[in-house]
Amino acid sequence: MQSSRLKNIIILILALVNIFLLASLFSRFSARRESREQTTSHLTELFAANGMTLSPDAVSFQPPPTGGILPRDTAQDRQMASLLLGDGLSYSDQGGGIWSYDSTDGAAVFRSGGSFDAAVHIGTDTEAEALCRSVCRRFHYEELAFQREDGRFTASAVRTFNNCPVYNCTISFSWDEGTLSVSGTFLPDTLTAAAEEDSLSAVSALSFFLSAQRELGAVATSITDIYSCYEVQTTSAASMTLVPAWCICTNIGLYYVNCYTGTVTHG
Repeated sequence: MQSSRLKNIIILILALVNIFLLASLFSRFSARRESREQTTSHLTELFAANGMTLSPDAVSFQPPPTGGILPRDTAQDRQMASLLLGDGLSYSDQGGGIWSYDSTDGAAVFRSGGSFDAAVHIGTDTEAEALCRSVCRRFHYEELAFQREDGRFTASAVRTFNNCPVYNCTISFSWDEGTLSVSGTFLPDTLTAAAEEDSLSAVSALSFFLSAQRELGAVATSITDIYSCYEVQTTSAASMTLVPAWCICTNIGLYYVNCYTGTVTHG
């Protein structure tokens, strides 16, 4: 009997502890939600006072992505060149971080800092389009968009990294009379963590954006969305730096806020 009562007491104590923990978690969640609602309200009022409409749904409280260093990977350069130029690929180091690639189907040049150019002999626009799509799928370029005119086409796409767009890293395609021209910025897939730096939250990025409006000239009147992205910066022949940023969508275009420096640029 005493053993049974002791078990019941232990069960009751555990139940009370669980109830206390749940109440504590609910209290913290409610306080955090209330704090976010107040922050959003203050922001919308601040922007309204400056002649801009800020959608409350646009304010994000998610952390920005992690930045770091992208060491150059010449093996991955060759993978891209091989996909573009086909079999029988030959390559050589031209010095200064420049590598050239050749095959019977065309040629390509990859440079330090990620820039590259290629020209590929390809028979039809259907085959050229298929190659464009294959390159984008393999190397994480998204939002591929085509424009066609008089039997020719151009296309462009944006590189993503960890599901975030790298806004200044794009690839362009142009097909005309059997030749596909390709150019853009090519990023390695491996990110090496850099020294930790404090990153701006979306709320802080909005504050920097508001302060910069007067200096940027054209003034936006509405903000519809804000999302995390990256900016790639060239550091040396051997590496690039991936810097987190916030993209602010306005009625006059996209603005980007560097998460480390607060610098605002118009896309």
